[in-house]
Amino acid sequence: MASSFRAHLPALGAVLLIAVAAPAPAQPPSLVEAARAEQARRASIAEKSRVYTNDDLDGGPRLTTAVAPPTDVEAAPADGSKPADEAGAATAPGPAAAARDAAHWRRRLTAAVEARRRAELVAAALQNRVDGLLAEFTARDDPAQRARIEQDRRDALSELERAKAEIDRLAQEAADVREEARRAGVPPGWLR
Repeated sequence: MASSFRAHLPALGAVLLIAVAAPAPAQPPSLVEAARAEQARRASIAEKSRVYTNDDLDGGPRLTTAVAPPTDVEAAPADGSKPADEAGAATAPGPAAAARDAAHWRRRLTAAVEARRRAELVAAALQNRVDGLLAEFTARDDPAQRARIEQDRRDALSELERAKAEIDRLAQEAADVREEARRAGVPPGWLR
């Protein structure tokens, strides 16, 4: 065993010599040095930036003041009336729409979104009932019982269709509230 150790001694010595002579990996800068470098970088910036917070959105000054006037000459009618969109409604908000506060817009959007969630729960329950009635229908052999179950299933399907139509209507209502708020110049943070 001693002779085997002596045979590998030159190789072991070479590995140790390479390990000691190899340059040590560069150490990353300490936290103090990184903080000083960041402080110097920030001090060298000539133009300071503005950081917007939730306080700016809720009670601070308004971020948007009005709807920009049309830039294209053809966009504004020649008779001086308000421009209309495809549906024929005026695109410029009235003074009442612009005067509404954040709570008003949140209340309207929340009501529409919550009504849609309730309608989705009703639709899910109706779908569950339709599926249960179908399973019950296939499990029965008596034609009279099957006819009664099939009638119940048809009634549940028609209710389900009405619930899906209500979901679509409520989704459109929420989209309309968002669009109305956008046209009134409401900051996007008010609707979150």
